[in-house]
Amino acid sequence: MNIFCFFIILFLFINNVLSYGYVGHQITASIAQKFLLPKVREHVRELLPKSANGNLYPIAAWADRVKYQPKYRFTSRMHYVSTPRDNPPDNCLIKYRPGRVDILNAIHNYTNRLDPKSNLDFWPRAEALRFLVHFLGDLHQPLHLTGKRRGGTGASAIFEGHKTSLHYIWDSRLIDKHIRELGYNFTFSDEENFIANNFHDGPFFEPYVKHIVNLMKTIWKQEVTEWAVCNEEMEYIFEKETQELFKSDLMLFEKNNKQTHFGVNLRQKKETYSLKKKQTSVSCPEYWAVPLNRLNCQVVWNDYVPDTELSEGEYYERIKRTRIIEKLLAITGIRIAAVLNSLLG
Repeated sequence: MNIFCFFIILFLFINNVLSYGYVGHQITASIAQKFLLPKVREHVRELLPKSANGNLYPIAAWADRVKYQPKYRFTSRMHYVSTPRDNPPDNCLIKYRPGRVDILNAIHNYTNRLDPKSNLDFWPRAEALRFLVHFLGDLHQPLHLTGKRRGGTGASAIFEGHKTSLHYIWDSRLIDKHIRELGYNFTFSDEENFIANNFHDGPFFEPYVKHIVNLMKTIWKQEVTEWAVCNEEMEYIFEKETQELFKSDLMLFEKNNKQTHFGVNLRQKKETYSLKKKQTSVSCPEYWAVPLNRLNCQVVWNDYVPDTELSEGEYYERIKRTRIIEKLLAITGIRIAAVLNSLLG
């Protein structure tokens, strides 16, 4: 193989790998792994393929890879939800409609199928783990929670000089750009090396995971456990990065930075969770989806102009300044861990 062909293949490989179908989901799964209880880690390991070496991230994008196969084509509608009268940025609305084929019902369904009490065989539960980790990731990409212009896939835009869609920008290009800006040459100190300990070959996005966890240890420290609360009234405030939104009853990082796991479980606020007459599963996607859908009005579609460059200017600077991408990835990781700990712990 000549050097020209090598670089062409390398270029195509990098562009493929840096799609949200791989990296975004793998990052959230990697963060989640840090918060799994030891007992849950072992339970999860039993449901993973041996090639995963006990890590969640290799299976995090599985649901995207199989949805085009005849056997799994029925799952394609489970990656999103669309609500009538939802029209960002003017009006953001999301409604949970039990029994429909959408992401909210899919999360409940696969949560219940993963439950050891389901008495399902190995593969249905292993399959449920793959779907659950993935759909919880999709839930936290706001464009999966609106039907406007097919979730932004029909909203044309330009990013770093390339014509693309608003959906693909939020799925992939923003994460891609942030990883490149952070850089791959990263040296872990002894105290902070706990991130790398659970990765055998070290995925290339590992420094970005470390960066996000460091944000969780510092400026978001007081918020972390509130992310695992089933409460639709919760707001995700991004403009004031150092604002302490909540006082946590569990300080995850205060004592020992060397520990390799921090357990977190789902907590329910009775005044809001009691709105449901019957709890559908230990997950609560219909509650988490409300403020996530609202981000379509506040950020995603706000100041969007078709066919304009979105990798610079106020639109991008607001995203970068407020660290909204990193925070959404962090929240997703916490919630994946909380659901798994509550279900399997």
